[in-house]
Amino acid sequence: MGLDIKKIKTAIVVLADILAIFFSYQLAYLIRFGELAGFFEKFPAFFLLLMALGYVAVFYFFDLYSFPLRFRRFTLGGQVVLATLLASVVVLLLKYIFFLLPIGRGILLMADLIIVALVLGIRHITRFLFKFLVQPRSVIIIGKGKAALQIGRLISAFGDDFKLVGYLEQKSNPSQEARDPKSPETIGTFGDIAGAIQRYGVKLVVLSESGIQNDHLIHSLLYAQLGSVEVTSFTDLFQNLTGKIPIDFIEDEDWFLKTKGFNLANHLIVRRLKWLMDVSISGLLLILSLPLWPFIALAIRVDSKGPVFYSQTRVGKKEAHFSLYKFRSMIEDAEEKEPIWAREDDQRITRVGRVLRKLHLDEVPQLWNILKGEMSIVGPRPERPEFVELLKEKIPYYSLRHFVKPGLTGWAQINYLYAASLEDSKEKLEYDLFYIAHMSLLLDAKIIMRTARSFLFGKPQSAAAETKGGGTCEEP
Repeated sequence: MGLDIKKIKTAIVVLADILAIFFSYQLAYLIRFGELAGFFEKFPAFFLLLMALGYVAVFYFFDLYSFPLRFRRFTLGGQVVLATLLASVVVLLLKYIFFLLPIGRGILLMADLIIVALVLGIRHITRFLFKFLVQPRSVIIIGKGKAALQIGRLISAFGDDFKLVGYLEQKSNPSQEARDPKSPETIGTFGDIAGAIQRYGVKLVVLSESGIQNDHLIHSLLYAQLGSVEVTSFTDLFQNLTGKIPIDFIEDEDWFLKTKGFNLANHLIVRRLKWLMDVSISGLLLILSLPLWPFIALAIRVDSKGPVFYSQTRVGKKEAHFSLYKFRSMIEDAEEKEPIWAREDDQRITRVGRVLRKLHLDEVPQLWNILKGEMSIVGPRPERPEFVELLKEKIPYYSLRHFVKPGLTGWAQINYLYAASLEDSKEKLEYDLFYIAHMSLLLDAKIIMRTARSFLFGKPQSAAAETKGGGTCEEP
């Protein structure tokens, strides 16, 4: 799948980075002393490996292993420079931890300059090579309904990884027979599957419908799999490419019960490990943020009338209600009659509130909700009861997001901006359900890291987020 291609690309770039780091320090040492004698005394093999892993970890944090590379506030060069500087600090700390000989400022500076040049070169070269060496995989879609057309458009958007050959329908459609067979239209019927795979060099077949009852098709696909052709479902490919679950095409709620996450969510060991991570991280963040609380409280009181803290009823796990705490970022009595969908440019937000929201400091009191066990670090954002009732009526499977505790951050938050409409809420639900279906401590760690990265450098917007603007069902 496209996901596997990305893993291969990432592995190649990571390996190239590690070799570049080793080479950079050896070259810097050679320039400094004119010989390599004594290099391994200053840089033992185990330390070189730890050092390389430190650089790679920092590079990952700075999003240098994503394809394509894009960041909202920094160019690729800026990302590499900042990542290398931070990685140098990690290397110096490792030196002191293991009581090794000091590196020397000259060697460290020269090595970092070489690393910056090599890492930038690796990304430009590999991008060029991947473009010409990794050919798009030819894809045939079985079916021509709404789901088939949806996945067809999605595959076309991933032109670097896939090439859509066309669709196979249940029965022949005479209006399609005169069309160019090279266009991504109907190219035959289910009975033509074997010939189409051979004729177009197909590497991936996508079943757009579940439970297709066609013995010839099933038999042909089994033989195709033996010949290294991958067969996947619409929902699996959609999830791999988008990180969402296409709820419009899920026919039965039982589908969710068959996924890993819905089985693991309430597993005793998983629950305890997640609780331990929640308490550890929220406790640490609470302690680190406490010195800021008096200054935030003073700024809120000086800027506008009203209380410093804001309490609001939200819906948690199993649809239980709880009081969510925030620093007030809107004017007092922002909602006099009924709940209002808030927007990013909401005029009810105060001057200090706008700064707090920009820095996400208004959310800090929710660490107390996490310590109380009402929320988790990672999970779907808790919504207000009034909106939950509305969304449950309008959006299928909406109640399933309450299968787990709500979170301070989550998969939907890092992939989508705000929800200012039913359509936005529906799309965020698709991300939330993907998180629950695939939940793991590793995924939680990835979300936390991406949250920290977006907090520091800004979040690249998805196409949907860029076109839909933003808003939220949250505060007031």
